[in-house]
Amino acid sequence: MKFCVIGAGSGGRAFAAYVASKGHSVSLYNRSFSRIADILKEGGIKAVGALEGFFPINLITQNLKLAIKDANIILVVTPASAHSSIAKKLAPFLKDGQTILLNPGRTFGAVEFQRIIEKKRGQMSIFIGETQTLLFTCRALEGNSVKILKIKDSVSFSTYPEKYIHKIPSVLEEVFPQLFPKDNYLEVTLNNIGMLLHPAISLFNAGMMDYGKPFKFYNEGATSKVCQVLEMIELEINEIFSKLGLQQLRFHKWANKSYGIEATSIYDAIQKIEAYKPVNAPDRLITRYLTEDVPTGLVPISSLGAFLNIQTPTIDSIIYLTSLICGIDFRKKGRTIQGLGLYEYFMNLLNSIWIEEQEKEGIFSIEKIFSNLHEFMVCIHCGNINYHKNETCWICHLKDFRTATESDLIKLQEDEKKTAIRA
Repeated sequence: MKFCVIGAGSGGRAFAAYVASKGHSVSLYNRSFSRIADILKEGGIKAVGALEGFFPINLITQNLKLAIKDANIILVVTPASAHSSIAKKLAPFLKDGQTILLNPGRTFGAVEFQRIIEKKRGQMSIFIGETQTLLFTCRALEGNSVKILKIKDSVSFSTYPEKYIHKIPSVLEEVFPQLFPKDNYLEVTLNNIGMLLHPAISLFNAGMMDYGKPFKFYNEGATSKVCQVLEMIELEINEIFSKLGLQQLRFHKWANKSYGIEATSIYDAIQKIEAYKPVNAPDRLITRYLTEDVPTGLVPISSLGAFLNIQTPTIDSIIYLTSLICGIDFRKKGRTIQGLGLYEYFMNLLNSIWIEEQEKEGIFSIEKIFSNLHEFMVCIHCGNINYHKNETCWICHLKDFRTATESDLIKLQEDEKKTAIRA
C-alpha cells in the first residue's frame, strides 16, 4: 500500500514517520523546499517522543504529480486554509480509486475539496474524508526531526458524502487503529476542537502574543475566565447541534476519549492534558490559530447558525474582533453554507428531522404509508389505520388488528387534500 503525505510541517512529518514505521511506502510533498531540505538530505525523518527512531521516506519532492502517482491513500496534512489551493493543484493528477483524507478537515473541509475536484474533473470515483482533529500532538524540530508529544487514543473520521465511508480502504484502520469511521459526516466536521479553543485563547492573550512575551498557550493562556468564554462558545455550538439532532459537543468528554483524562469542565480538562502543558504560545499574534480556525471553523458554524435561525453572539464577536486584529474579512474569506452549496443538503436534513418528529407523534405521510404498507395495520373494530408499533388502536383503544391491504388505502387515495394522517 502506498501513501502520500502532503505537507511537511509538524503534522506531516509525524504522519510520514508513523506510516513509514508501519512498513508502508511513503512519498512526502511540500510546496516550499525549505521544509523538506534537511529531510531530503538525510533521506528520512527522525522522530522523538511517542514514536522514536529514524524512518526513511521513499520519495521527498516538490513535484505533486510525482508524489501522488500510484498512491492509494493521500493524507493532506496542512492548515485548512490551504485546502482549496491544494485541491485545485491535485485535481489534474488524481486517478479513480484514490482516497484523500484531510487531517483534519476543520469544518466542511471534505465538502470544499469535493466541490473543487468535481468542478475541475467532473464526477470521479475519488473518496474524500476528513478527521475530526489531528491524530498527533506534535511539533516540528530543527533539521529533519519531529517531536510527537502524544498519539491520541481515539479520533473519528468520515467522508462526504457519508455513503462512501465504507469505500475507505481497510488498511487505513490497520495502520491507524486510533481512527474510527463514522457514517454521520456532520458529527465529525462540526466537532471542530480547534475553532473552540484557538481563536478565543489567542484573542484574550493578544497583547502578550503580539509583544512576543513567552507563556504556555493552554496552561497559562486558558485561564478560568477565558474558559468561561469557551463554555459559552460550546453552548452556542450545542444549540445548533440540538436543532440538527446531533450528539452534544462536550470538550471534557472529548478529552477523555482522546487523551484518557477525567475532567468536568473545559478548564479542568485543559489543565489535565499532559500533552498541552509544554505547548508554548506563538511569539506573534497573526497565526493559523486565527487565519485558519476562524474562516474554516467559526465562520461556517456561524453561517450554519444563521441558516437555522439560531443566534451565536459570542462566536460572532470573536469573528468580528479577530477580523479587525488581522485586517482580514474572515466572513468574506471563510466557508459558508451558501458558498459551499449546502443549502439543499441542510433543507433535506431538516425535512427528515421534521418527519421523524412527526412520526414519533404518530403522524405519517400518505406517501410513507403507500410505500411501506407492511408497517401498518387496521383495527378490526373501528377500521382505522394504525402503525405496527401501536399496542392499542389510537382511536378506540382496543387491541385487535389485521394486516393492512391496498384496498384499505382507497379512501386515502381519493382524498387528494390529505397529505398525512394520524396512525
